[in-house]
Amino acid sequence: MIAKRARRVVEAVFVIEVERSLPLDAEMQSEIERGEAVLDQAERVAQSFDVEMETSLLQARDAGAAIVDEAVQTNADTIVMGLAYKMKFGEYSLGKTAAYVLKNAPCRVWLARQSIPP
Repeated sequence: MIAKRARRVVEAVFVIEVERSLPLDAEMQSEIERGEAVLDQAERVAQSFDVEMETSLLQARDAGAAIVDEAVQTNADTIVMGLAYKMKFGEYSLGKTAAYVLKNAPCRVWLARQSIPP
């Protein structure tokens, strides 16, 4: 809704993190299929709100750096990230990707955390 009111194009990005033991352009079919499914769902939601959306499926060594680089290249106004509810050492953890983006993003960052699992 915010993008529609501001007449902005939304870019949905799905980043596949590639382990250093693999080439960066490794064919990771299950991850690619998952990313395409997520991006397809995002496009359906955008269409239902009559919002223009572009999608990108990226492969990178580090998702946080890829997200920040994409935001810089596209001159993004805001990054909106979805987070899983993750526990680390008995405490909730943002994880390394969100922490990197919060620290290095050139624009506002909104985090949307998954609800606490039952």
